[in-house]
Amino acid sequence: MLEHALAKDLPLLPYVVLGCFAGIRPDGELQKVEWRDIDLTGKVVTIRPEVSKTNRRRFIDLGDNAKSWLEAYQFKGGQTGGRIIGKMTEDEIKKHRRINWKAAGVERWPRSAMRHTFCSNWLAKFKDVNKLTLMSGHDSPDTLWRHYFKGTTELDAEQFWAIRPPKRKGARKIVPFAA
Repeated sequence: MLEHALAKDLPLLPYVVLGCFAGIRPDGELQKVEWRDIDLTGKVVTIRPEVSKTNRRRFIDLGDNAKSWLEAYQFKGGQTGGRIIGKMTEDEIKKHRRINWKAAGVERWPRSAMRHTFCSNWLAKFKDVNKLTLMSGHDSPDTLWRHYFKGTTELDAEQFWAIRPPKRKGARKIVPFAA
């Protein structure tokens, strides 16, 4: 889904990246997140109270893989002002998502699958249910533990957090030297 969005539906990519790798709620929150809420240098996404389902501000750590996808988006010329979904309406987002799923060979994608994938993989790798509770905006660590503990294996979580965009053609590794 990520590779298809990067290659064929660039405006959808930030939505998928932040849904999968930051666990932001797909209905309601992702449509309101703005580029000003994303700090790629500090690797954090701020969910403002007016964006949050629970009307509480929260901070979500942004992993290296999410950062690399968002940088690939920027490199390809994706807009970085206003809402991350640009001017797409909710119906347009749904249409783009259905096309994206079909291209990825997915017949049905449950409503909160990106968020559940994030929570399961984050807990399997980092094992800190209290921090996950704060980042996800849940009220109860117990609820998260019951739903996401052992939701995936540590090996699968390592592979999930290693998902990166394809290497850019002509990209060179730049090594700085002291003058």
